[in-house]
Amino acid sequence: MPGGRRKKASEVTDGESSGNIVVLAPDEVREVSIIDAAPDGVAPPSLPATSGEAALGLTARVASATFEREGYKHLIKAAEAVYSYPANGARLSLPAQKMLNFMIHLAGSQNFANKLYRLPKRVVRGNHKGNERIFDALKEIFDSSLVVIGPFRGRRSRAELRILSSYVRPEEEEDSDAADIHFQFTDAFLEIQRTSQLWAKLSGPAMVKVTSTYALKLYEIGMQRYQMDYPALELDIDTLRKLLNVPEGAYKDFGILRTRTIDRAIAEVNQLAPFRVAMPEERMKRRGRKVEAVTLEFAPKDEDEAAETFLERERHSAGRRARRSGKVEHLAPAADAPDPGPGPLPDADDVNALWAAALHALKGKVPAPLLAALEPVRVEDAPQGVRRLVLRAGSAAVADTASRTHWPTFKSALGSLTNGLIGDVTFEGK
Repeated sequence: MPGGRRKKASEVTDGESSGNIVVLAPDEVREVSIIDAAPDGVAPPSLPATSGEAALGLTARVASATFEREGYKHLIKAAEAVYSYPANGARLSLPAQKMLNFMIHLAGSQNFANKLYRLPKRVVRGNHKGNERIFDALKEIFDSSLVVIGPFRGRRSRAELRILSSYVRPEEEEDSDAADIHFQFTDAFLEIQRTSQLWAKLSGPAMVKVTSTYALKLYEIGMQRYQMDYPALELDIDTLRKLLNVPEGAYKDFGILRTRTIDRAIAEVNQLAPFRVAMPEERMKRRGRKVEAVTLEFAPKDEDEAAETFLERERHSAGRRARRSGKVEHLAPAADAPDPGPGPLPDADDVNALWAAALHALKGKVPAPLLAALEPVRVEDAPQGVRRLVLRAGSAAVADTASRTHWPTFKSALGSLTNGLIGDVTFEGK
Protein backbone atom coordinates (compact mmCIF):
# COMPACT_ATOMS: atom_id res chain seq x y z
CA MET A 1 0.00 0.00 0.00
CA PRO A 2 1.25 3.54 -0.76
CA GLY A 3 3.14 5.13 2.08
CA GLY A 4 3.21 1.90 4.05
CA ARG A 5 0.22 3.10 6.02
CA ARG A 6 -2.08 0.06 5.79
CA LYS A 7 -1.55 -2.26 8.72
CA LYS A 8 -3.03 -5.53 9.85
CA ALA A 9 -5.67 -5.49 12.54
CA SER A 10 -3.18 -7.07 14.92
CA GLU A 11 -0.77 -4.21 14.32
CA VAL A 12 -2.99 -1.15 14.57
CA THR A 13 -5.64 -0.49 17.16
CA ASP A 14 -7.13 2.57 18.76
CA GLY A 15 -6.24 2.88 22.42
CA GLU A 16 -4.57 -0.54 22.81
CA SER A 17 -0.94 -1.00 23.69
CA SER A 18 -0.21 -3.34 20.80
CA GLY A 19 -0.85 -0.68 18.14
CA ASN A 20 1.59 1.30 16.07
CA ILE A 21 -0.06 4.60 16.91
CA VAL A 22 -1.76 4.55 20.28
CA VAL A 23 -3.63 7.56 21.55
CA LEU A 24 -3.21 7.72 25.30
CA ALA A 25 -5.60 9.32 27.74
CA PRO A 26 -4.11 11.89 30.11
CA ASP A 27 -4.47 9.59 33.11
CA GLU A 28 -2.46 6.78 31.47
CA VAL A 29 0.85 8.55 31.94
CA ARG A 30 2.06 11.38 34.11
CA GLU A 31 2.36 13.78 31.18
CA VAL A 32 -0.32 14.37 28.57
CA SER A 33 0.51 11.87 25.83
CA ILE A 34 -0.35 11.70 22.19
CA ILE A 35 1.34 8.72 20.61
CA ASP A 36 3.37 5.68 21.40
CA ALA A 37 4.91 4.66 18.10
CA ALA A 38 6.14 1.11 18.61
CA PRO A 39 5.20 -1.47 15.94
CA ASP A 40 5.03 -5.08 17.00
CA GLY A 41 8.37 -6.79 16.52
CA VAL A 42 10.16 -3.52 15.74
CA ALA A 43 12.40 -1.60 18.10
CA PRO A 44 10.47 1.52 19.14
CA PRO A 45 11.59 4.96 18.01
CA SER A 46 13.51 6.67 20.76
CA LEU A 47 14.70 10.08 21.72
CA PRO A 48 18.32 10.83 20.79
CA ALA A 49 20.77 8.13 21.74
CA THR A 50 23.64 9.07 23.98
CA SER A 51 26.23 7.68 21.56
CA GLY A 52 26.31 6.48 17.99
CA GLU A 53 23.72 6.97 15.30
CA ALA A 54 20.52 4.91 15.39
CA ALA A 55 19.70 2.60 12.52
CA LEU A 56 17.48 4.15 9.88
CA GLY A 57 13.78 3.41 10.23
CA LEU A 58 11.29 2.86 7.44
CA THR A 59 10.32 6.54 7.33
CA ALA A 60 13.85 7.63 6.40
CA ARG A 61 14.09 5.02 3.65
CA VAL A 62 10.68 5.92 2.21
CA ALA A 63 11.49 9.64 2.36
CA SER A 64 14.74 9.16 0.44
CA ALA A 65 13.13 7.00 -2.26
CA THR A 66 10.15 9.34 -2.61
CA PHE A 67 12.32 12.43 -3.02
CA GLU A 68 14.47 10.74 -5.65
CA ARG A 69 11.41 9.63 -7.59
CA GLU A 70 9.02 12.57 -7.16
CA GLY A 71 10.90 15.55 -5.75
CA TYR A 72 8.47 17.77 -3.83
CA LYS A 73 5.26 16.38 -5.35
CA HIS A 74 4.85 14.16 -2.29
CA LEU A 75 6.28 14.95 1.13
CA ILE A 76 7.13 12.31 3.73
CA LYS A 77 6.67 13.23 7.38
CA ALA A 78 7.21 10.94 10.35
CA ALA A 79 4.04 10.06 12.26
CA GLU A 80 5.71 11.29 15.44
CA ALA A 81 6.03 14.73 13.85
CA VAL A 82 2.45 14.62 12.57
CA TYR A 83 1.16 14.04 16.10
CA SER A 84 3.47 16.58 17.75
CA TYR A 85 2.35 20.04 18.81
CA PRO A 86 4.05 23.37 19.70
CA ALA A 87 5.30 23.69 23.27
CA ASN A 88 4.16 26.18 25.89
CA GLY A 89 0.84 26.93 24.23
CA ALA A 90 2.55 28.52 21.21
CA ARG A 91 1.46 27.89 17.63
CA LEU A 92 3.09 27.95 14.23
CA SER A 93 1.49 30.06 11.52
CA LEU A 94 0.17 28.39 8.39
CA PRO A 95 3.11 29.54 6.19
CA ALA A 96 5.57 28.25 8.79
CA GLN A 97 3.83 24.87 9.02
CA LYS A 98 3.89 24.43 5.25
CA MET A 99 7.53 25.48 5.02
CA LEU A 100 8.47 23.06 7.80
CA ASN A 101 6.90 20.17 5.87
CA PHE A 102 9.05 20.99 2.82
CA MET A 103 12.13 21.27 5.05
CA ILE A 104 11.49 17.90 6.71
CA HIS A 105 11.04 16.24 3.32
CA LEU A 106 14.30 17.73 2.05
CA ALA A 107 16.15 16.35 5.07
CA GLY A 108 14.50 12.98 4.42
CA SER A 109 16.06 12.92 0.97
CA GLN A 110 19.42 12.48 2.75
CA ASN A 111 18.24 10.13 5.50
CA PHE A 112 17.85 13.00 7.96
CA ALA A 113 21.59 13.58 8.23
CA ASN A 114 22.70 16.30 10.62
CA LYS A 115 23.94 18.96 8.19
CA LEU A 116 23.19 22.36 6.75
CA TYR A 117 20.41 22.00 4.15
CA ARG A 118 19.66 24.22 1.20
CA LEU A 119 16.02 24.56 0.16
CA PRO A 120 15.34 26.30 -3.17
CA LYS A 121 13.22 29.37 -2.54
CA ARG A 122 11.00 28.54 -5.51
CA VAL A 123 9.71 25.47 -3.63
CA VAL A 124 7.96 27.62 -1.02
CA ARG A 125 7.55 30.74 -3.15
CA GLY A 126 3.88 30.00 -3.84
CA ASN A 127 2.99 30.62 -0.21
CA HIS A 128 5.31 33.56 0.42
CA LYS A 129 5.08 36.42 -2.08
CA GLY A 130 8.06 38.27 -0.64
CA ASN A 131 11.40 37.23 0.79
CA GLU A 132 10.63 38.98 4.06
CA ARG A 133 7.70 36.63 4.68
CA ILE A 134 9.85 33.62 3.80
CA PHE A 135 12.52 34.46 6.35
CA ASP A 136 9.95 35.55 8.93
CA ALA A 137 8.43 32.07 8.70
CA LEU A 138 11.90 30.55 8.98
CA LYS A 139 12.63 32.59 12.14
CA GLU A 140 9.28 31.51 13.56
CA ILE A 141 10.31 27.87 13.15
CA PHE A 142 13.72 28.62 14.69
CA ASP A 143 12.07 30.15 17.77
CA SER A 144 9.71 27.20 18.26
CA SER A 145 9.83 23.89 20.10
CA LEU A 146 7.66 20.82 19.58
CA VAL A 147 6.28 18.38 22.12
CA VAL A 148 6.73 14.76 21.00
CA ILE A 149 5.50 11.78 23.00
CA GLY A 150 7.24 8.44 22.61
CA PRO A 151 9.24 5.70 24.31
CA PHE A 152 12.63 6.55 25.78
CA ARG A 153 14.71 3.83 27.47
CA GLY A 154 11.66 1.66 27.93
CA ARG A 155 9.37 4.35 29.34
CA ARG A 156 6.83 6.63 27.75
CA SER A 157 8.28 10.11 27.84
CA ARG A 158 7.43 13.65 26.89
CA ALA A 159 10.15 15.31 24.82
CA GLU A 160 10.27 19.03 24.15
CA LEU A 161 12.53 19.51 21.15
CA ARG A 162 13.92 22.58 19.46
CA ILE A 163 13.37 22.27 15.72
CA LEU A 164 16.25 24.27 14.20
CA SER A 165 19.76 24.74 15.48
CA SER A 166 20.57 27.47 12.95
CA TYR A 167 19.46 29.24 9.79
CA VAL A 168 20.91 31.85 7.46
CA ARG A 169 19.21 35.16 6.74
CA PRO A 170 21.00 37.31 4.15
CA GLU A 171 21.44 40.99 4.98
CA GLU A 172 20.10 41.98 1.58
CA GLU A 173 16.97 39.97 0.80
CA GLU A 174 16.63 40.33 -2.94
CA ASP A 175 13.16 39.71 -4.29
CA SER A 176 14.34 36.81 -6.39
CA ASP A 177 13.95 33.06 -6.51
CA ALA A 178 17.68 32.68 -7.15
CA ALA A 179 18.66 32.67 -3.46
CA ASP A 180 18.22 29.54 -1.39
CA ILE A 181 17.08 28.96 2.19
CA HIS A 182 19.83 27.52 4.41
CA PHE A 183 18.94 25.81 7.68
CA GLN A 184 20.01 23.01 10.04
CA PHE A 185 17.75 20.88 12.24
CA THR A 186 18.69 19.94 15.77
CA ASP A 187 19.93 16.36 16.07
CA ALA A 188 17.18 15.60 18.59
CA PHE A 189 14.53 16.54 16.03
CA LEU A 190 16.30 14.59 13.28
CA GLU A 191 16.55 11.51 15.48
CA ILE A 192 12.77 11.35 15.74
CA GLN A 193 12.58 11.24 11.95
CA ARG A 194 15.49 8.79 11.52
CA THR A 195 14.09 6.10 13.79
CA SER A 196 10.43 6.43 12.84
CA GLN A 197 8.61 3.42 11.42
CA LEU A 198 5.36 5.17 10.38
CA TRP A 199 4.79 8.20 8.21
CA ALA A 200 2.30 10.35 6.36
CA LYS A 201 2.63 10.86 2.62
CA LEU A 202 1.41 14.38 1.93
CA SER A 203 0.53 15.74 -1.48
CA GLY A 204 2.57 18.88 -2.04
CA PRO A 205 0.07 20.52 -4.44
CA ALA A 206 -2.86 19.69 -2.14
CA MET A 207 -1.08 20.88 1.00
CA VAL A 208 -0.26 24.31 -0.38
CA LYS A 209 -3.95 24.89 -1.20
CA VAL A 210 -5.08 24.43 2.42
CA THR A 211 -5.98 27.80 3.92
CA SER A 212 -6.13 27.24 7.70
CA THR A 213 -3.77 25.86 10.33
CA TYR A 214 -6.56 23.67 11.69
CA ALA A 215 -7.29 22.10 8.31
CA LEU A 216 -3.61 21.50 7.57
CA LYS A 217 -3.07 19.50 10.75
CA LEU A 218 -6.29 17.53 10.17
CA TYR A 219 -5.11 16.83 6.61
CA GLU A 220 -1.76 15.52 7.88
CA ILE A 221 -3.42 13.23 10.41
CA GLY A 222 -5.84 11.93 7.79
CA MET A 223 -3.06 11.22 5.30
CA GLN A 224 -1.29 9.16 7.95
CA ARG A 225 -4.40 7.19 8.93
CA TYR A 226 -6.99 6.90 6.17
CA GLN A 227 -5.59 3.74 4.54
CA MET A 228 -5.27 1.85 7.81
CA ASP A 229 -7.63 -1.03 8.46
CA TYR A 230 -8.80 0.84 11.58
CA PRO A 231 -8.39 4.53 10.75
CA ALA A 232 -10.70 6.01 13.40
CA LEU A 233 -8.95 8.10 16.03
CA GLU A 234 -10.33 8.93 19.48
CA LEU A 235 -8.99 12.09 21.10
CA ASP A 236 -9.76 13.87 24.34
CA ILE A 237 -10.62 17.53 23.80
CA ASP A 238 -7.39 18.86 25.29
CA THR A 239 -5.29 16.70 22.96
CA LEU A 240 -7.44 17.65 19.97
CA ARG A 241 -6.95 21.35 20.73
CA LYS A 242 -3.18 20.92 20.88
CA LEU A 243 -2.96 18.87 17.71
CA LEU A 244 -5.02 21.38 15.73
CA ASN A 245 -2.89 24.29 17.00
CA VAL A 246 -5.84 26.03 18.66
CA PRO A 247 -4.52 29.05 20.60
CA GLU A 248 -4.28 28.41 24.33
CA GLY A 249 -7.33 29.76 26.12
CA ALA A 250 -9.36 30.28 22.93
CA TYR A 251 -12.75 28.66 22.26
CA LYS A 252 -13.07 27.08 25.71
CA ASP A 253 -16.66 26.03 25.06
CA PHE A 254 -16.77 22.89 22.89
CA GLY A 255 -19.69 24.19 20.81
CA ILE A 256 -17.70 27.29 19.84
CA LEU A 257 -14.52 25.24 19.34
CA ARG A 258 -16.43 22.98 16.99
CA THR A 259 -18.04 25.67 14.84
CA ARG A 260 -14.98 27.94 14.69
CA THR A 261 -12.28 25.33 14.09
CA ILE A 262 -13.23 21.64 13.81
CA ASP A 263 -16.22 21.85 11.46
CA ARG A 264 -14.48 24.36 9.20
CA ALA A 265 -11.34 22.22 9.06
CA ILE A 266 -13.37 19.10 8.23
CA ALA A 267 -15.20 20.93 5.42
CA GLU A 268 -11.95 22.15 3.83
CA VAL A 269 -10.18 18.81 4.14
CA ASN A 270 -13.16 16.96 2.65
CA GLN A 271 -12.99 19.31 -0.33
CA LEU A 272 -9.29 18.80 -1.12
CA ALA A 273 -8.11 15.46 0.31
CA PRO A 274 -8.35 11.93 -1.14
CA PHE A 275 -10.27 10.89 1.98
CA ARG A 276 -13.31 12.04 3.93
CA VAL A 277 -13.28 12.81 7.65
CA ALA A 278 -16.28 12.83 9.96
CA MET A 279 -16.84 13.39 13.69
CA PRO A 280 -20.01 11.42 14.54
CA GLU A 281 -22.22 12.71 17.34
CA GLU A 282 -22.95 9.17 18.54
CA ARG A 283 -19.26 8.49 19.20
CA MET A 284 -18.70 11.55 21.38
CA LYS A 285 -17.96 10.78 25.03
CA ARG A 286 -19.76 13.02 27.49
CA ARG A 287 -19.89 13.63 31.20
CA GLY A 288 -23.27 15.21 31.70
CA ARG A 289 -23.54 17.88 29.03
CA LYS A 290 -19.77 18.28 28.68
CA VAL A 291 -18.05 16.62 25.71
CA GLU A 292 -14.81 15.04 26.93
CA ALA A 293 -13.65 13.12 23.83
CA VAL A 294 -14.48 12.79 20.15
CA THR A 295 -13.74 10.24 17.44
CA LEU A 296 -12.48 11.25 14.01
CA GLU A 297 -13.31 8.78 11.27
CA PHE A 298 -11.22 8.73 8.07
CA ALA A 299 -12.25 6.85 4.92
CA PRO A 300 -11.03 6.85 1.28
CA LYS A 301 -13.31 8.63 -1.16
CA ASP A 302 -15.33 6.68 -3.69
CA GLU A 303 -15.01 7.30 -7.43
CA ASP A 304 -17.60 10.09 -7.55
CA GLU A 305 -15.97 11.93 -4.66
CA ALA A 306 -12.47 11.42 -6.05
CA ALA A 307 -13.61 12.86 -9.38
CA GLU A 308 -15.07 15.93 -7.68
CA THR A 309 -11.85 16.38 -5.69
CA PHE A 310 -9.82 16.50 -8.90
CA LEU A 311 -12.19 19.02 -10.47
CA GLU A 312 -12.10 21.18 -7.35
CA ARG A 313 -8.30 21.27 -7.34
CA GLU A 314 -8.38 22.49 -10.93
CA ARG A 315 -10.85 25.29 -10.20
CA HIS A 316 -9.87 28.78 -9.13
CA SER A 317 -9.30 29.01 -5.38
CA ALA A 318 -11.21 32.30 -5.07
CA GLY A 319 -14.57 30.52 -5.14
CA ARG A 320 -13.58 27.50 -3.05
CA ARG A 321 -15.04 28.64 0.26
CA ALA A 322 -18.34 29.50 -1.40
CA ARG A 323 -18.46 26.09 -3.07
CA ARG A 324 -17.96 24.44 0.33
CA SER A 325 -21.03 26.25 1.65
CA GLY A 326 -23.05 25.66 -1.53
CA LYS A 327 -22.92 29.30 -2.63
CA VAL A 328 -21.17 29.03 -5.96
CA GLU A 329 -19.25 32.06 -7.18
CA HIS A 330 -18.82 32.68 -10.89
CA LEU A 331 -15.60 34.58 -11.46
CA ALA A 332 -14.89 36.27 -14.77
CA PRO A 333 -11.19 36.84 -15.48
CA ALA A 334 -10.11 40.44 -15.98
CA ALA A 335 -9.68 41.40 -19.61
CA ASP A 336 -6.07 42.45 -19.10
CA ALA A 337 -5.14 39.63 -16.71
CA PRO A 338 -2.02 37.74 -17.83
CA ASP A 339 -2.32 34.09 -18.73
CA PRO A 340 -1.16 32.18 -15.62
CA GLY A 341 -0.21 29.15 -17.70
CA PRO A 342 -1.08 25.54 -16.93
CA GLY A 343 0.63 25.48 -13.54
CA PRO A 344 2.62 22.53 -12.12
CA LEU A 345 2.06 19.03 -13.38
CA PRO A 346 -0.52 17.13 -11.31
CA ASP A 347 0.85 14.77 -8.69
CA ALA A 348 -0.10 11.11 -8.23
CA ASP A 349 -3.18 11.90 -6.12
CA ASP A 350 -4.49 14.28 -8.79
CA VAL A 351 -3.77 11.80 -11.58
CA ASN A 352 -5.72 9.07 -9.82
CA ALA A 353 -8.60 11.45 -9.19
CA LEU A 354 -8.54 12.54 -12.85
CA TRP A 355 -8.73 8.92 -13.95
CA ALA A 356 -11.68 8.31 -11.62
CA ALA A 357 -13.49 11.24 -13.25
CA ALA A 358 -12.55 10.02 -16.73
CA LEU A 359 -13.96 6.55 -16.02
CA HIS A 360 -17.35 8.11 -15.33
CA ALA A 361 -17.20 10.18 -18.49
CA LEU A 362 -16.19 7.16 -20.62
CA LYS A 363 -18.86 4.72 -19.39
CA GLY A 364 -20.92 3.52 -22.32
CA LYS A 365 -18.50 5.06 -24.80
CA VAL A 366 -15.55 2.69 -24.32
CA PRO A 367 -15.94 -1.06 -23.58
CA ALA A 368 -15.79 -1.77 -19.85
CA PRO A 369 -13.17 -4.57 -20.20
CA LEU A 370 -10.85 -2.14 -21.96
CA LEU A 371 -11.26 0.49 -19.25
CA ALA A 372 -10.57 -2.14 -16.60
CA ALA A 373 -7.30 -3.03 -18.32
CA LEU A 374 -5.97 0.53 -18.09
CA GLU A 375 -4.36 2.35 -15.18
CA PRO A 376 -3.09 5.94 -14.90
CA VAL A 377 0.66 6.52 -14.77
CA ARG A 378 1.30 10.27 -14.97
CA VAL A 379 0.49 13.53 -16.71
CA GLU A 380 3.34 14.90 -18.81
CA ASP A 381 4.09 17.86 -21.03
CA ALA A 382 3.68 17.19 -24.74
CA PRO A 383 4.64 19.12 -27.90
CA GLN A 384 2.67 22.19 -28.94
CA GLY A 385 2.17 23.24 -25.33
CA VAL A 386 -0.41 20.61 -24.41
CA ARG A 387 -0.40 17.98 -21.70
CA ARG A 388 -1.28 14.34 -21.98
CA LEU A 389 -2.35 11.56 -19.68
CA VAL A 390 -0.24 8.41 -19.87
CA LEU A 391 -2.20 5.19 -19.35
CA ARG A 392 -0.63 1.76 -18.89
CA ALA A 393 -2.43 -1.15 -20.56
CA GLY A 394 -2.36 -4.78 -19.52
CA SER A 395 -0.56 -5.73 -22.72
CA ALA A 396 0.81 -4.25 -25.92
CA ALA A 397 -2.25 -5.55 -27.80
CA VAL A 398 -4.63 -3.72 -25.46
CA ALA A 399 -2.58 -0.52 -25.79
CA ASP A 400 -2.71 -0.80 -29.59
CA THR A 401 -6.48 -1.38 -29.58
CA ALA A 402 -7.11 1.60 -27.31
CA SER A 403 -4.88 3.85 -29.39
CA ARG A 404 -6.28 2.87 -32.79
CA THR A 405 -9.97 2.61 -31.87
CA HIS A 406 -10.70 4.87 -28.92
CA TRP A 407 -8.05 7.60 -28.84
CA PRO A 408 -10.46 10.38 -30.01
CA THR A 409 -12.99 9.42 -27.31
CA PHE A 410 -10.39 9.53 -24.55
CA LYS A 411 -8.97 12.81 -25.85
CA SER A 412 -12.39 14.46 -25.96
CA ALA A 413 -13.37 13.32 -22.46
CA LEU A 414 -10.10 14.51 -20.91
CA GLY A 415 -10.27 17.87 -22.64
CA SER A 416 -13.82 18.39 -21.40
CA LEU A 417 -13.00 17.38 -17.81
CA THR A 418 -9.97 19.65 -17.54
CA ASN A 419 -11.18 22.62 -19.61
CA GLY A 420 -8.49 21.88 -22.17
CA LEU A 421 -5.59 21.61 -19.70
CA ILE A 422 -5.04 17.99 -20.74
CA GLY A 423 -5.61 17.58 -24.45
CA ASP A 424 -4.01 14.25 -25.33
CA VAL A 425 -3.62 10.69 -24.14
CA THR A 426 -1.13 7.94 -24.85
CA PHE A 427 -1.17 4.23 -24.05
CA GLU A 428 1.80 2.17 -22.87
CA GLY A 429 1.85 -1.63 -23.06
CA LYS A 430 3.47 -3.75 -20.36
